[in-house]
Amino acid sequence: MELGDLELAVLRAVRTLGEASSGDVYDEVRKSRDVAYTSVTTTLYRLVDKDLITVRRQSEKRVFYRIKDGRAYRKVMATMVDSLLDTFGGAAVSYLLENPDRLEPAQEATLRNEVKQRRKKESLHA
Repeated sequence: MELGDLELAVLRAVRTLGEASSGDVYDEVRKSRDVAYTSVTTTLYRLVDKDLITVRRQSEKRVFYRIKDGRAYRKVMATMVDSLLDTFGGAAVSYLLENPDRLEPAQEATLRNEVKQRRKKESLHA
């Protein structure tokens, strides 16, 4: 599953905020790009449909979004790591692993795991 630039920006905003309303997500995304509120809400709905974000309804008008750390989220991360490796090779991953301040501990662990899985897959095909 590929994600577009706005989907990545919205996903990043939700991850940064933890749990947030669509207005909070919009404000966070606006810090880095000029985007309409309706574009952010539509993107949130798409990310929910893609099973990457979960919804908690406090009331009919109060809805909160958060990352859904599950199979779909891991699949997207694996696809992105594969794309990163295909485009930039091991140098990109080496950069991330040599600069751990750019990653949260869980992200670093996930990246190391993805690299390990890819190496396993490549050794099977060699």
